[in-house]
Amino acid sequence: MPQPFDVGFTWTRTLHVAPTGTASGDGSMGNPFDTITRAAQAATPGTRVLVAPGSYPPVTLGALAGQQGMPIGIIANGAVTINAAPGVGIAMSDGQWVVIEGFTIAGATVHGMNLDDGSTLNTPSHHVVLRNITINGAGSGGNNDCIKLSGLDDFWVLRSRLSGCNRGELIDMVGCHRGVIHGNHFEAPIANGVQAKGGSEDILIHGNRFERVPERAVNAGGSTGLSFFRPQNADAEARNIRVLSNVIVRSGATSGSPIAFVGCDGCLAAHNTIIEPGRWVVRILQETTDPRFVPSRNGQFVNNLVVLNAAELSTVVNVGANTAPMTFTFGNNLWFAADRGPTWTPPISGVPAETGSVVQQDPRLVNRAGGDFHLQAGSPAATAARALSTPRLPDFDGRCFGTPASIGAFAAP
Repeated sequence: MPQPFDVGFTWTRTLHVAPTGTASGDGSMGNPFDTITRAAQAATPGTRVLVAPGSYPPVTLGALAGQQGMPIGIIANGAVTINAAPGVGIAMSDGQWVVIEGFTIAGATVHGMNLDDGSTLNTPSHHVVLRNITINGAGSGGNNDCIKLSGLDDFWVLRSRLSGCNRGELIDMVGCHRGVIHGNHFEAPIANGVQAKGGSEDILIHGNRFERVPERAVNAGGSTGLSFFRPQNADAEARNIRVLSNVIVRSGATSGSPIAFVGCDGCLAAHNTIIEPGRWVVRILQETTDPRFVPSRNGQFVNNLVVLNAAELSTVVNVGANTAPMTFTFGNNLWFAADRGPTWTPPISGVPAETGSVVQQDPRLVNRAGGDFHLQAGSPAATAARALSTPRLPDFDGRCFGTPASIGAFAAP
């Protein structure tokens, strides 16, 4: 996996924040700052802002700037809650080389976190790590997100738990590039799970667990106003979004799907384990139709393990207008309808015929009812995947796939 830039770094300076701090604090252990915002204003490259357990007001980081090889860290040292109401929990504009780690954000009436480029579209924020962030609910009825990222390049969102965002997304990316979203638990937002749109490119969504996302668990693309694209001349909502080795459970019940290619060019969904999807398994759509935009095209849906209830499914693939569905590739997926007999076949139409698929063979999951979707010995998914042209990445657990690899998110035992 691509490693975040802070791995192995040793902080050269520490500033302390504590509930017992004062406005006149200097950040020493004996005289800490009273707010995270005040400490961040005093941080220089190589500084760790270490936040003691307790509750704190919303955090404004502004244009916080570390340097290559000398980042700035805003790090919780225990159970730290940001009481965000009213407003955003943590905000940063035009930040760079920053690590934010370990916080719980509660009560946000807008976004839980909002990281952007300050609307300076040609000078993005860059090199940011978000790690072990917990947000259980954000927003007050508008299009509010747990984490909103606009104009952010070279970033990581790691090992976080996000749920219950009001009418928005768990992670919404607009014009973001070269990002890694890995090892997170996403659950039950009001709308979509992870969305990459507005010119977003080279995003890896790997090893996450999505549960009960009502619309699109992963929206590779979307619908963006022309003035918000980064870069402004982008000709696709998204490009090279890679959705790999995720577990997606009971998602898409509200006119949605586990995977949606929406104005996405050359995007890949592979080695995912998809359990009991809603209305569709895959959607191919075009929601931004300005003449400069290419149609949703050249996508791949391969090596995925899908266990479904046919009675709950409208069809497998939903193809919308103004797309190029015949440029898509479907192959080496395992399809198992738990409520149908041995002659059932997946109702796939509107895209090229699938090759190499495994149909209506029980994948022999360890405990599907209990949520353990590892493969048992003898699973027909073992060694049934096709080789990918992208670099080989580990399975959901971080284990190496065999050669040939197994279908789904988990390597064969």
